[in-house]
Amino acid sequence: MPDIWLDTVTPKISIAIHSLLPLLHAKGYSTLVTAKKQTQTTDLLDTLKVPYYKIGEYGETPKEKLVTEQKRTLEFVELFDQVGTPKVLWTHGDVSAIRTAFGLKIPIVYANDTVFAYHVAKLAAPLVDWLVTPRCFGKSWTKFGVSKSRIVQYDGLEEVAWMNANFEKPAFLEELKNKKPTILFRDAEYQASYCGEVKIDAQKLVQELTKLGTVVYLPRYEQEKQKLKGLNNIWVPPKPVLTAQLLPYIDLMVGSGGTACRETALAGIPTINFHFWDVQARYLYKKGFPLQIIRNQNRIVKTSKTILQNPKKYHIDTKSALAKLESPLSYWTKCIEVCLNGKAKFS
Repeated sequence: MPDIWLDTVTPKISIAIHSLLPLLHAKGYSTLVTAKKQTQTTDLLDTLKVPYYKIGEYGETPKEKLVTEQKRTLEFVELFDQVGTPKVLWTHGDVSAIRTAFGLKIPIVYANDTVFAYHVAKLAAPLVDWLVTPRCFGKSWTKFGVSKSRIVQYDGLEEVAWMNANFEKPAFLEELKNKKPTILFRDAEYQASYCGEVKIDAQKLVQELTKLGTVVYLPRYEQEKQKLKGLNNIWVPPKPVLTAQLLPYIDLMVGSGGTACRETALAGIPTINFHFWDVQARYLYKKGFPLQIIRNQNRIVKTSKTILQNPKKYHIDTKSALAKLESPLSYWTKCIEVCLNGKAKFS
């Protein structure tokens, strides 16, 4: 019977689990990792050499999402019949995992930094025992039914958990040394239920950016690669890579990928975020990290051109500022242990 069940449904949370597992194992806890069958999520677990069970799939339409979530719940029950029912769940907001845990009376530690994911939060948040979230969100989570006494906050961001990790760089990244200047691009997660209207035409923006340098394109979905055919100055990694592995080769970040934009900004790389809504981007800006929110396509291109004329001028040393931000790892671990020990309070 595993002590701790960790569930991931996104690439970012795969990295978070990879960062959390050594701390749990050092304390002697046994773990079980489950992941939705989604290319980037499971590819990153493979890259990071994290053992896991593939459970469930994604749906695109509301009906498909409902059906796949119900099926995923049943798959969890079948898995637990084989390996034993875990004692606590750590997850980042998957509805089926949280509903399953609630139904089986498994305590739930809910790590989340996407308060704008309304549909997920409304279904999942009322069921959790502890919510661990960045302080920059304030107490906005209470509107989803989480009491203030169950919300644990830290002065930092989730990405801080792995910013100082030493990820081995694949040899093929050396190609980028001869493709200067480089622009990392990540589109919006447009298939997610929370993704509102993003006014930027990503295809046209990428075309304009290729005139300024090599666009290192990190696709979210396989179909994006088809749209890139015929474009010059586009480089798509031949195998899954972490943003952290790309950082030494990047001069500028442009995108709506919240995680990727935060990682580059934390590393001191000039970053342009065209996200439709991002409290954390504003948080980093106020802390002095090199991140701008620009939602006008012409302004993005103009600003990118200025930065790429002298990238080093806009790249800043963020070591001191990064050291002042809190990592969520100790908070996640403590909440998990509170659940394992049957305690009612976090102190």
